[in-house]
Formats: sequence, C-alpha cells, structure tokens
Amino acid sequence: MRLVLVRHGESVGNFENRLQGQADYDLTERGREQAELTAGRLADLGVSAVYTSHLLRAHRTALLFGRRLGVEPELLHDVSEYHFGELSGQTYAQIRERFGAVTSPAERVYPGEEGREAFFQRVTRALWGVVDAHPGETVAVVSHGGPIALFCQLVLGLPYKRPMPFSINNCSLNIIEARENSLERQAVLLHLNDTCHLAGLK
Repeated sequence: MRLVLVRHGESVGNFENRLQGQADYDLTERGREQAELTAGRLADLGVSAVYTSHLLRAHRTALLFGRRLGVEPELLHDVSEYHFGELSGQTYAQIRERFGAVTSPAERVYPGEEGREAFFQRVTRALWGVVDAHPGETVAVVSHGGPIALFCQLVLGLPYKRPMPFSINNCSLNIIEARENSLERQAVLLHLNDTCHLAGLK
C-alpha cells in the first residue's frame, strides 16, 4: 500500500511564526489555496481514504481533500502535533527570549511537554495501524511537520531527533510504500517534501 503523509496548509500560526504544537489555528487564505491544489494531486494518485489530525488546521485541510475525492475524512487523534506544553502558541521570538540564543531546540525542555518517547510511540502506532487497515490502497493522512518528519526518519532508518534533519513544508506530499504480508515492518520513502503541485502559487 501507499501512505501519503500530507502536512496541513498554511495556518494563521504559521503566518504569525508561532510554535503551534497543539494550540489550534485555522488556515489562512493561502493555506486553503494550497489545500485545493493538493486535493487535485491526491485525486491523480488515486487516494481512496483520508485520515486527519483533530487539530483545526489539519481537519480543515482534510475536509477540502474529502470534498474533491468524495470521501469523509476520519479523525485520527494520534497523528496530531507534538504537545509543547506551556510554550504552545508562543512566537519563536518569545521562545528565543525565554531560552536564549545559545540553546538549540534539541537541548530545550518545554514545561508540561508531552515527552518525545510518548510522541514517537503514539505516532508510529497510529500510522502503522493505517497501513494494516488498507492493504493494496493509497491512503492520505493529513498531519503536521513533527509527526511526518518523525515517521520519515523511521522509514529511512534514522534515529528520531530534534531538530529534524529535513523540512516538511505546508501541503507537501511525503509518500511511503509499505510492503504487505511481511514478517517485519518494511517501507520505502518514495517522495520527501514534494511540493511540485504548488508551483503555481505566488
């Protein structure tokens, strides 16, 4: 089967340069345009089902996909973004002021945060569950930069770490081919951060 991981369209939080985490923000007008263009790409790929994070920016994106594809997106809470605790929704300027410029994201401890191991377990469990439920299909999951980068690192055999080693842009496609009927999990990353369908946007 093919698993198409899609980051949501541009959100108000993205536009305002915020560490969103599980703080909720709607799409911007540009985000809606990105989602409309991406929906056409998913139709061309033959996507038969859509799952989505419950966070507004992802859910709105998924609804636009579903309208084009003729499917009802299914909520999958465990592909939501990392919970950054007290710092969710803060601007990056505010976060740098709190931690200081010398502190890298890998060294930061966010008060009340979810915990990286818990995050890893919930995201991987949820996405392998989608793979198991849709043999032979092409399925889209609308999620966020953190969960998508985490799962791509796993497929590439890289350790999960922050900061992430590559970008996951808004409405990018990250396509994974998962082998079925195998005694162990086997998958290949076919596309990473593919945004060619957004080339027409200014």
